[in-house]
Amino acid sequence: MLDHISLGVHDLDRSTTFYERVLASVGYRLHRRDPAEVAFGPDQTWSFFLYPVAPAEPVTGARMHIAFRAADRRSVEQFYAAALATGGAAIPDRHPAERPQFGDDYFGAVLKDPDGHAIEVLTRAP
Repeated sequence: MLDHISLGVHDLDRSTTFYERVLASVGYRLHRRDPAEVAFGPDQTWSFFLYPVAPAEPVTGARMHIAFRAADRRSVEQFYAAALATGGAAIPDRHPAERPQFGDDYFGAVLKDPDGHAIEVLTRAP
């Protein structure tokens, strides 16, 4: 079981604004913000962190992909819309939709955050 995930970002303020808006749709909130680290998570749990990296330092791996679980389809759509409105980038054919190749109950989307990290939001609720 995973405990937490940390992402390096080039612009901590921009990424904090981005994730604060999109993660609200899946029940995460901003817990702590300081110049060295920003912490998000559900309730009192700190499970998703951002930290600044130098502009010349790469922030993405060859195959970085993070998926967040949403309660329902509406939350998936809200996450996706907030991400696009806050600097995220669409990936062709990965908009919110059913994708039976991932299971009969899968509904989700994948896009890029402002630093190019692939982020997914999905639900398996009917």
